[in-house]
Amino acid sequence: MAEGHPLFCPYIEDSGDENDMPERFLNSLSLRFARMRSVKVKFFAAIAAVAVVFILVITSLNLFFYESYYMAQRQNSLTEIYEEVRTSYHAGDSEAFLDVLFRIENSDSVRLSIIDETGQMIYDSDTAQESQNIFGHNVFANWRMEQLVKSALSAADPQKLNAGEVDFVAVQMRDLRENFLCLVGKLGDDYLVERVPFTYMKQNSMFNMTFLVITGMVTLLICLALSAFLASHFTKPLIEMGDVAKAMTRLDFSKKYEGGRTDEIGQLGESLNLLSDHLEESIRELRTSNQKLAEEIKKKEQVDEMRREFIINVSHELKTPIALIQGYAEGLTAGVAESPEDRDFYCTTIAEEADRMNTMVTQLLSLSRLELGRESVQSEPVDLGECMRRAVDKTAVLRTGRDLTVTCTGSVTIESDAHQIDQIIMNYMTNAIRYTPDGGHIALSVQRTAQGGAKVIVFNEGEGVAEEELPRLWDKFYRTDKARSRASGGTGIGLSIVRASAALLGGTTGAENVPGGIQFWVELPACVHVPANLSET
Repeated sequence: MAEGHPLFCPYIEDSGDENDMPERFLNSLSLRFARMRSVKVKFFAAIAAVAVVFILVITSLNLFFYESYYMAQRQNSLTEIYEEVRTSYHAGDSEAFLDVLFRIENSDSVRLSIIDETGQMIYDSDTAQESQNIFGHNVFANWRMEQLVKSALSAADPQKLNAGEVDFVAVQMRDLRENFLCLVGKLGDDYLVERVPFTYMKQNSMFNMTFLVITGMVTLLICLALSAFLASHFTKPLIEMGDVAKAMTRLDFSKKYEGGRTDEIGQLGESLNLLSDHLEESIRELRTSNQKLAEEIKKKEQVDEMRREFIINVSHELKTPIALIQGYAEGLTAGVAESPEDRDFYCTTIAEEADRMNTMVTQLLSLSRLELGRESVQSEPVDLGECMRRAVDKTAVLRTGRDLTVTCTGSVTIESDAHQIDQIIMNYMTNAIRYTPDGGHIALSVQRTAQGGAKVIVFNEGEGVAEEELPRLWDKFYRTDKARSRASGGTGIGLSIVRASAALLGGTTGAENVPGGIQFWVELPACVHVPANLSET
């Protein structure tokens, strides 16, 4: 293989690593063969092959069958002339017969000679103008034609002639360098010799061959140019669609087919665009689903973390009263408390811690039922002003000795669940009492909302809560001041129950710092929606 051949000497970038050269060589070779297998190349080659085959077929037909076909056609033509001449000859009208001969000679390249049985020329096309009587004897104007006619007569088959048939004879005139096709037939007792040169036919065949070669080359070039144009015309949109498909594999759906064709290729391009749009939408939905799934997984992890934290907090909250109860009970059993006052103190402490545990467990069970949606809801007219006053009365014992002032203002009636509302207000009230300093003020109020519902507000004097801690007040077991909360008897569950109860009623809760303290609120709709499964619980 010669050096510099484009196929076997691809360009290799000098990277400094000779070990990579065979791999780059194979890659380049593969790329070249891939290009050779492209649709454009195949389309071009197909049209070129069709053109070449067509030219070869035409050339072969001209080379191998043209002469035979021409000879057969000339024989048929000579036979038809013979039949026409014989018919006119037997009619006996010399003038009409002569007209037929002249017409044949003027309309065709055929030359006619009539010879009697003795070999004398009666009529010849070359001497027809000099003949006065076709039945008289004349001489040939050209002795070569005489030799031609006599050669044809001598070569003809007598049996065919006597049987009324014609015989075809090929006569070669070497001095003239010309060949003649002759028909020999009988006109009564005379002989008719029709002659036509066919040397020019061979020349014509060669001329046709040359013409076909030239026109074939021109046609081939035109076909090649046309095939190149058509290949580019038909493969360009396919290449464009291939680029779109490659972009789709990279999840890039911005590239679209813009061929603007209305044929099958255009329909394929539009289908590809539609597929791209559908894939883009599907992937977008998949990404959204994945994002939601990730959020759900994160939420589940948060729930699991909250559950673990809840268990830890419950264990911690229960551990202290259990330890106290156990310690004081062991003290009583061991007789540590000898005086009646000590025994009363021990028993009182045990009772308080047991009550504390009972309150916590009760609140946890209530919160669990609320979060699981297992609390029943009853819809009835509820006077929120009366609910606030009941809460104030029930918590009077908690305010004993602390010199706290409580005010209630407003009265709004809504259709809701009285038990859940009482629980909300009671938890707000106990929380306010727990965190209001001695001699402080607590204010309860209710007002109608623009939507027709009601908003209950519970305010208590105090230091307030840091703004970053406000959202966490609703978390289970969360306390801003754990030491003070325990001393005041808080469990850290009350506000969680408030939010869960409000959500059950279709309401919302909130807390905000205000001048002089902090206020908690709950906003309830005018009418609670009672699900069928809850109303029947």
